[in-house]
Amino acid sequence: MPRNNIRIRVLLLALVAVLPAAIPRPGFASSGKLKIVATVFPLAEFARTIIGDRGEVSQILPPGADVHTWLPRVSDIRKIETADLLISVGQGLEPWLESLLKGAKSAHLVRIQASEGLALIRGGAEAPTGREHDHDHGEFDPHVWLDFAQDESIVDSITRAVTRLDPDGGVVYEGNGSDLRTRLRSLDAAYRAALRNCRGRKILIGGHAAFSYLARRYGLTQVALYGASPDAAPTPRETAAAIDQAKTEGLKTVFFEPGVGDKMARLIAAEIGADVRILQPGHNLSPEQAVRRTSFFQLMEENLENLKHGLGCR
Repeated sequence: MPRNNIRIRVLLLALVAVLPAAIPRPGFASSGKLKIVATVFPLAEFARTIIGDRGEVSQILPPGADVHTWLPRVSDIRKIETADLLISVGQGLEPWLESLLKGAKSAHLVRIQASEGLALIRGGAEAPTGREHDHDHGEFDPHVWLDFAQDESIVDSITRAVTRLDPDGGVVYEGNGSDLRTRLRSLDAAYRAALRNCRGRKILIGGHAAFSYLARRYGLTQVALYGASPDAAPTPRETAAAIDQAKTEGLKTVFFEPGVGDKMARLIAAEIGADVRILQPGHNLSPEQAVRRTSFFQLMEENLENLKHGLGCR
């Protein structure tokens, strides 16, 4: 073999030998583990449970931040650039995501949208008597994770995505996904049993309509001061209509979201002689909950106890 050909062959072999170290293979970060980025807490928890110790999961939304109004940082662009999989909800929940993606450069990023293929709800709540839903603009409610049966579909989507990226971990991912679906079915069964026999069937929300999927799943009606958009605010007339309806129907509990605050809920409660209870929308943890490592299941179990109280369930 001519000397020049031997030299070329040696150089090619050397190049092949260093390629895996220089260029991470698609589907894997340079650490050798899958890197997943999720926008909100339920998606991050589901992904962590499924992937176990075979990957790393980070949540874009920091503890205590509101998903609708939070603004991303430069460091969040880097998270996406080094990620293999991005999981978001969609349906307008993360208004900052597309601009964040425009700033990121990633040739191998895989994206899944958790709401895709689910049975979505337009609008989201019954209006208090005398009020129309002028805040909803015909958009779909993005709070899909509050239907635990639909969460099983989300878990399936994440499991399929990570298995495609890391086929060697497929057995692990399928097993973890199956365990997670079993827990979700148990949670759903607990809600069905506890909310079957209740004095009331209406959830009065002193804020925006974030609980339409939960209400639909368990045969409840959500009555909210305003629609699915958290940027809206009730007028005095709308607040008065909610108070009148609560008095007429004998509602004894007003619910509120921690991130929205309890001001309006307490105002209504004072007028109708009711108490006030928290309902967690579950899209994020408070800083204190994050320190305690509160789980999605713990948030939903707390919600169930407050619903049982507020609806007078036996």
